[in-house]
This record gives sequence, structure tokens and C-alpha cells, in this order.
Amino acid sequence: MLFSRIFSQINPINSCKNVKSIQSSIKLYSNFYNKRSTGQFLKLQLTNLSKNILKFKQFRRNYTINNIINHEYKKTKTNKTLFTQIILILAPIITFGLGTWQVQRLRWKVGLIEEYEDRLSKSPIILPKNIKIETLPEYFYRRVKTFGKFRHDQEMLIGPRTLNNNLGYYVITPLERENGTTILVKRGWISRDKIDSLLRRNDQNELVSIEGLLKNSEKKSWFTPKNEPDQNRWIWNDIENMAERIGAQPVLIEQNLVCSPHLINQTIQDGIPVGKIPIVDLRNTHLQYAITWYSLSLATSIMLYFLFKKPPDGHVVRQVMKG
Repeated sequence: MLFSRIFSQINPINSCKNVKSIQSSIKLYSNFYNKRSTGQFLKLQLTNLSKNILKFKQFRRNYTINNIINHEYKKTKTNKTLFTQIILILAPIITFGLGTWQVQRLRWKVGLIEEYEDRLSKSPIILPKNIKIETLPEYFYRRVKTFGKFRHDQEMLIGPRTLNNNLGYYVITPLERENGTTILVKRGWISRDKIDSLLRRNDQNELVSIEGLLKNSEKKSWFTPKNEPDQNRWIWNDIENMAERIGAQPVLIEQNLVCSPHLINQTIQDGIPVGKIPIVDLRNTHLQYAITWYSLSLATSIMLYFLFKKPPDGHVVRQVMKG
């Protein structure tokens, strides 16, 4: 009975409170048996007991660490699930709002194009001597006429650009007007082998008549390289910086095509800049963007529905226990 009392409490899975009870039993056991053989047996059992106690402490330590790890893992998993749910809840709202914003932008762009086309349909006007820069946006895409002399020594090239699968540049030349003011004229496209102005037919010191559209600066996209005004390298049309570089007014006239479209190839070979046909060339991609955002809103709404969908009443979910 005494041995059963001792060794029934040696199991390391038991709580730490049993350790004191085991030690008291051993003390009682040693007082009861005084023979040498019994003492050796007891010593062996005490050694085994010490080992079991160490194993129990190690087991308790590992069990505690595993509990902490499992708790942190469940906490992290819960946080990730909560973050995913928040994203799925916000995604339909945000994408729907962006789609609605693109619809508003579409209406604005359509109205702007109609306004520019209305201006383009009107007869050309003479560019006034004193230009009010603050009112200039009211005349964008309006056909104008003016006179002056080109300053070919200060011309600038924008590009490279292609025309009929040929690589070239757009020529912007300052025009000195009769009243002494200077504006910019986008004369047209030239091929790459006609970059040198000496290889082109230029109107040197002659009074020329210019007709074209008043244009504004191009909008730089994220992927467009930067201009290098100090080195006179221009990738996109920046009227303000171009005008500042040569001391001109920030006014640009895009010269119209002055020859027949059938004579463009001959014009290119002669080194004469090829102007543009007067049209409204504003990009309008807001409809595609609106469709994209609304589609994303619908897709994320469906995902959100299936995420929070509950099983119907009376439906039993079966779980398969492994192991």
C-alpha cells in the first residue's frame, strides 16, 4: 500500500502540488524501512523520482511556451482575418466612389471638348498686341492670326515623335511680333535628318503670316521623362519654361497644315515643318476608367457577400476530425 501511494504520484503530468506529497511519503517510507537493501532500493527510487520531477518541470515549461506560441499565432491569424475583412468592406465603397468620380470627370471632359469644338468652328481672329495672360484659357483652341519674324537661332525641338512611322521632332520657333513682343509658334514636325536648321528652308528676316490654334501646355504623365531646359532638351510641351528660357510670353500658336495632305512627303523631304490639321485632340478615357472601377466594386461586393454569408437555418455543418 505504501509503494502504491508513492508511485501513483510520480506521474509528471500531475500538478506541482503532488511533489510535496511525494516528498512526505518518501520521508515516511525511509523511517519505516531501515534495512540496507531497502535503503539502496529507496535511493534508486529517489533518483528516478528526481528525474521525473525534472521531466515534469521541463514538460510544464514546454507546455507553457507552446501555449504562448499558439496564442500569438491565433492572435496574428485573427488580426489578418480582421484586416482582410476591413479591406473587403471598404473596397466596394472606395471603388464605387472612384467610378462615380470618373463619371463626373467624363461629363466635364465631354463638355470641355464640345466647348473647344465650338471655338474651333469660329472664324480666325487677329491676336491682340497686348495679350492678357490671365484670360488666355478662354481662347484655347481658338484660331488666331498674327505676323512677325522667326528667330531661328532660338528654336527648340520637342521629341522624339513619329509621323507616318518616321522618327522626328516638333519645331518650336520664337516669333518676334511687330510690337516687339515675342511668342512661341509650334511650326510642325520635321524628320530626324533635318534637325540642323541649315538643312531646312527657313524664312530668314522675312515678315511671315501665321495662322493656327492657341494651345496650352501638355500634361506630364508619371512615365514621361523630365525636360532639361538648361541643355535645351524637351520631351513634352512646357510653354511656361520654354518662354522663360528665351524671354518670351507664355503664348503658343500651333501652326496649321499649310499644304495638301498629299504633299506631306515632299514637304518632309524639303525640310519644311509639317503642321497639324486643326482638330480637338484631347484624350477622353474616363468612360473606360469608370467601367473598370464599377467592375471592381461589383467583384469585391460579391466576394464580401460570400465571406459573410451564413448557412441557412436548420443546416448542419459537419466537421471531420483527423487523427
